[in-house]
Amino acid sequence: MSESTKFQLSGLLLAGGQGSRLGGRDKGLMPWAGRPVAEHLVELLRTQVGEVLISCNRNQQRYQLWADIVVGDAQPDYPGPLAGILAGLKACSGSHLLIVPCDLPRLEQALLAQLCELAREQPERPVLTRSAEAWQPLLAVIPKACLPALEQAWQAGQRSPLRWLLGENASVLELPAADPQLLNANRLEDWQ
Repeated sequence: MSESTKFQLSGLLLAGGQGSRLGGRDKGLMPWAGRPVAEHLVELLRTQVGEVLISCNRNQQRYQLWADIVVGDAQPDYPGPLAGILAGLKACSGSHLLIVPCDLPRLEQALLAQLCELAREQPERPVLTRSAEAWQPLLAVIPKACLPALEQAWQAGQRSPLRWLLGENASVLELPAADPQLLNANRLEDWQ
């Protein structure tokens, strides 16, 4: 089996939250540079992956415009991003899942390429990002082979993506402190 058939990336945009810090607005549909941020981030994902999944729990018809597959959480009441990751790993066709949260509108293609390259170098381990002491566990690549471990952790009550990834011996892509690409846009002023 060739290297390219062993390592095939699917992409997952996490857009399943309640938007509670944005007054209930759907973060993935927030305008960024004149269009919904989900559309912008899906374009970035498509530079790296063969298929794009979007995890969302509302506005599924809107998200279907940009996704090959739309998934939702198996449990009601917005159980958190680990539920979206679990749904994405179950539904993806690739050997690895590149995960991007919808609250990183300043993300650039070069950073995604760097993350994917590290994942290719260590295909058996998840990869997540960190900027100085600030972890970014939702900007990650997870091998589909980790699905059984994630299902087991979920059943045992794990809800923290960071704790789960660190427990899986994840590699870390170290980024500069205060990298503007990693500004989590959680307040209305972050979207200006």
